[in-house]
Amino acid sequence: MFKLTSIDDNYIMSLCALLQCAYLIDKISISNQKITNEIEILINSIYIKDTNISADIYVNKKNLFLGFNTLKQLLTGRNDLSLINVQKYILSILLIQKNLNKINTLKDLIRKKIDNYHENSMMATNLDDLILYSEAIYTDHISIIQPRVIISGKKEYLEENSSLIRALLLSGIRAAVLWSNHGGTKWQLMFRRKEILNKCNKFFM
Repeated sequence: MFKLTSIDDNYIMSLCALLQCAYLIDKISISNQKITNEIEILINSIYIKDTNISADIYVNKKNLFLGFNTLKQLLTGRNDLSLINVQKYILSILLIQKNLNKINTLKDLIRKKIDNYHENSMMATNLDDLILYSEAIYTDHISIIQPRVIISGKKEYLEENSSLIRALLLSGIRAAVLWSNHGGTKWQLMFRRKEILNKCNKFFM
């Protein structure tokens, strides 16, 4: 008998992390967005290993409030231009994550890069260095996967924030993997939106 995925706290947190990545990618592509705690949490999440518990990765649900607010807008039917771009990025990230999952050699290379980060005691480096390290992983191992993500925005901010955009895309893939591990699929966002919204509202009360 077919069993529906349980929409629990892990599911909600990882989904909100995915949407927060897409939301912030959109923001830094059109404006001079400063580095915030919400961004730092997402970048750090890439390098937290050996756990499938969302709270271990994102620390506190308050860190994902931007993602929650974006999810709420999407599930209630808002469709302004910025949300259209966010949806586009989410779907692209999910597709890349799905395609990446089929290429074991690439997954092994990415794991090795993350392992190297820990083994070389890079934890002490600053956030700017970590963003550049994450960008390199994305450029070398993710950007070759088709279809490539096309980011819309203003040229000056796309150029200025290119490293951060790629780092956030990698973080989005990290969140997509976690969400998938907790049973998440893009079809649930269409057919179980009311249930997801109710669970999300309760979680962020």
